[in-house]
Amino acid sequence: MVWRGKKEEYKLFSDEDGETASTPTLSYEQYQRLEDFLKKKNNPALLPIQIAYYTGLRIREVCGLTWQDINLEEQYLTVRRSMRYNGARHRTEIGATKRKKIRTVDFCDTLAAILKTAKTEQHKNRFLYGELYSLNYYLEVKEKDRTYYEVYSLPRSEEVPEGYKELSFVCLRPDGAFEAPSTVGIMCRNFSDTLMSVPQ
Repeated sequence: MVWRGKKEEYKLFSDEDGETASTPTLSYEQYQRLEDFLKKKNNPALLPIQIAYYTGLRIREVCGLTWQDINLEEQYLTVRRSMRYNGARHRTEIGATKRKKIRTVDFCDTLAAILKTAKTEQHKNRFLYGELYSLNYYLEVKEKDRTYYEVYSLPRSEEVPEGYKELSFVCLRPDGAFEAPSTVGIMCRNFSDTLMSVPQ
């Protein structure tokens, strides 16, 4: 596999490319068992786990991906941001990745098919949920000489507050709300505790 890699000045919402990714830590057998477990539950943590497994991205980075970051035709994605819950501020936020570098990661046919299916499913859900379907936004907030990018989900029927900018996240719940890294983590821990022992 060839990794694309060119260094860029860091921009959280830009359309530029970056560098490489780390490798998955689950064995293929463990991954298959986890995938089956989530499929049976029809759990929205499935897509972030699949993306993380096939690309080596951290779950925070996966949850921060938007459809603008995905090139399905050429089969690569661009990692530019990370999502996390800020316990001190009690807010879900997006910010720079751990190494504060944009990187571009190629992906295989298997993940390309998974992403295409997910995109189709999201279009169907948008129609099924109608006005109850949520859209996702970020809000730039400045506090004590620092800038935070808070993430919110609002039903389509709700008026969008001033300053909210829409983001088209890849990893969504059926109702359109973004899937948070903490929720994915809880599902993984639940699976680990009940169905498998992860080698140390």
